[in-house]
Amino acid sequence: MPSPPPGLPRRRSPPAATALLPRLRAAAGPASPRGLLLQSLALVLTSGLASSHPPLASRLLNSLLPHVPCHRLPALLRLLPLDHLTLLLLSSKNQRRHARSLPAAGALHALAVASGHLPSDLRLANSLLSLYLSLGSTASARRLLADIPRPDTVTWNTLLRACLRMGLLTDARRLFDEMPERDLVSYNSMLSGYAAEGDMVGARELFDEMPEKDVVTWNSMLAGYTQREDMDSAKETFDAMPVRDVVSWNSMLDGYAQAGDVRMARMVFDGMPRRSVVSWNVVLALYAKVKDWRECLRLFDAMMAVGENIPNEKTFVSVLTACGNLGDIERGKWVHGLIRERWERLVPDVLLLTALLTMYAKCGLMGTAKEIFDSMSERSVASWNSMIIGYGLHGHSEKALELFMEMEKNGPQPNETTFICTLSSCAHGGLVLEGWWCFDRMVRFYNIEPKAEHFGCMMDLLGRAGLLRDEELIRSLQAKVSPALWGALISASRTHDSSKLGEFVGKKLIEMKPTEFSSYVLLSNIYAAEGRWDDVEKVRKLMKEKVVEKDVGTSLVGSSDPDPHPVVEEGILFQQNSVMLSMLGEMGVHVKQPSEMSNYRRESY
Repeated sequence: MPSPPPGLPRRRSPPAATALLPRLRAAAGPASPRGLLLQSLALVLTSGLASSHPPLASRLLNSLLPHVPCHRLPALLRLLPLDHLTLLLLSSKNQRRHARSLPAAGALHALAVASGHLPSDLRLANSLLSLYLSLGSTASARRLLADIPRPDTVTWNTLLRACLRMGLLTDARRLFDEMPERDLVSYNSMLSGYAAEGDMVGARELFDEMPEKDVVTWNSMLAGYTQREDMDSAKETFDAMPVRDVVSWNSMLDGYAQAGDVRMARMVFDGMPRRSVVSWNVVLALYAKVKDWRECLRLFDAMMAVGENIPNEKTFVSVLTACGNLGDIERGKWVHGLIRERWERLVPDVLLLTALLTMYAKCGLMGTAKEIFDSMSERSVASWNSMIIGYGLHGHSEKALELFMEMEKNGPQPNETTFICTLSSCAHGGLVLEGWWCFDRMVRFYNIEPKAEHFGCMMDLLGRAGLLRDEELIRSLQAKVSPALWGALISASRTHDSSKLGEFVGKKLIEMKPTEFSSYVLLSNIYAAEGRWDDVEKVRKLMKEKVVEKDVGTSLVGSSDPDPHPVVEEGILFQQNSVMLSMLGEMGVHVKQPSEMSNYRRESY
């Protein structure tokens, strides 16, 4: 047999492979492509052919391990050369994925001891310690730590990060103070712990005493400030940074976005020397949040044109939300096509699929929305709500009600929004009795206190049935509705132009809270909106009789007089206030009529 080319080891007999192959056949089947591939990987690994090239061996092992059942992992490791065991343990990014249980970690530990690698191999011990802590086994970690003769800085840092990961900030600080030697990793870990807990005073003290700092140090401080929405301190830190990376810019961008400061967020975004997909996602989500749908889509087009970053799930959620609210079904279908193209690289979670079906539902393609809904292995409350309101808005109120009842049987528990969607669907379809049933079920069965939106839906629904039914609704809820919500109901009645109902509720509110100043204001405003000034005066007199005298608000007007006089603002001049409110309401109507306003301007001139 000719000799192998230089650089490759001589082929050895692989007895370990002989024992491994039956296990792989049982797992995958010998004739399947997957089974043949796994067998080939096992042969290469157990024969030692890959030993001369550790990165290759590590990649092969990482490809093989996910296909091995957890209970067979210890047996597999016994068949592999011990250098592969070391590679596995030192591959920290794969620890949680491959050592999927404490027994498997215990088997790794036992093999390392039996082979003589422990406790002398400190790198191996530190890696195994990290593995135990990532699995939450502090007892096993403690036993291993006791066997390590001379723990190094990596050992201490591993313990420090574990304490911080479990939220034990005080214990972590004690451990940090006891460390015989600290490095930059130690300081950065402790600093991140302070920032994560929101203790920026402690973080700043540690930051100031650090002997050296890197970009991770500065980014930890930056993240701590932005998470607390202390953007002034964040800006000061950002400006002082000697070196900034994309994480630094993203922290500032996210901080302004969380604070809702669109102008500053856009300024940071436009000034970024380099952007990641996170940068685009933050600004897209911000424009979706403030309902600037067109700018959201314009930025997405710019992202695709630049082509430096590949859209992910969060990108598509914001874009689909914009498409749905604009009714841009063509753009929405195009985005759906992009999702199909990238399906293998995406993680299609509930949020993405819900955004997709919501887009179709808002655009009226309920058949496509239902297909997506039915294909979902897991559905959130938002998924059900989107389908219910979609059916209701597009003339399928009965289907909306059927879906609500199916949700009660097989889905998550309905929430406040679910009932707004269902009641709105009943209102659109004129399902009066069904709406009453749904409202009553919300209050009595789910103990959900109605909000103004629920009352608004009921007024839409019951408006065609006359005031009597409206009053019955209010009386039926007197035992359930708290006094604070009567004001919300008045607001709903004004929004839906139900002044008689508003008067009824206003009187009820005064009856329940006769000494509350705001109760009289609400009823007075209702009368003023209809020009019923005699009734406004009656409410004013009634308030004088019932309400405890309110503290009079004052303000000081600056003048050259050394003894400035207070200017009194009469808080109880109802008629004047009500007239002003009525005038403002009339002005609002005229603003919506440009032709009338233009005529008024010409007459004025």
